[in-house]
Amino acid sequence: MVKDGAMNKKALTINGRKVIKQGTRLVVEVNTGRGRAFANIAKEDATRATRKLGSNRGKTRLWLEGNILQRHGWQPGDRFDVIWIDGVMRYAKYAEGQRKVAGKPGRPIIDTNTDGISETLHAKPGDVVNVLVTREAITIQK
Repeated sequence: MVKDGAMNKKALTINGRKVIKQGTRLVVEVNTGRGRAFANIAKEDATRATRKLGSNRGKTRLWLEGNILQRHGWQPGDRFDVIWIDGVMRYAKYAEGQRKVAGKPGRPIIDTNTDGISETLHAKPGDVVNVLVTREAITIQK
């Protein structure tokens, strides 16, 4: 788990472009030759979905599986870190990540079961969250 201040340890990128939090949304940094600009994440590079938070053993649970992960190259055995930013939770692929995608070939699963979800997203079990999946990261926001 990486908390707010530790976010700078690993640069978050999508297709080699730096991801920056701008207000309540995440954008990619684009070098225009005349300076920096910011762009929304391209639709073809991402899949949007909603998921309902559940609970397990008194903790908040987020379950992601199947095509939404597989479509963007998330496979069982891939390693990732969880980055907690106020209002945003992010799974970032990282070869030496502390967590691993579970499941079987063709059915990847990411199951996160912690009250950190509620604290970070300001949500509770039963609330619906927005999920944005790319090849390099999964972003969850309320």
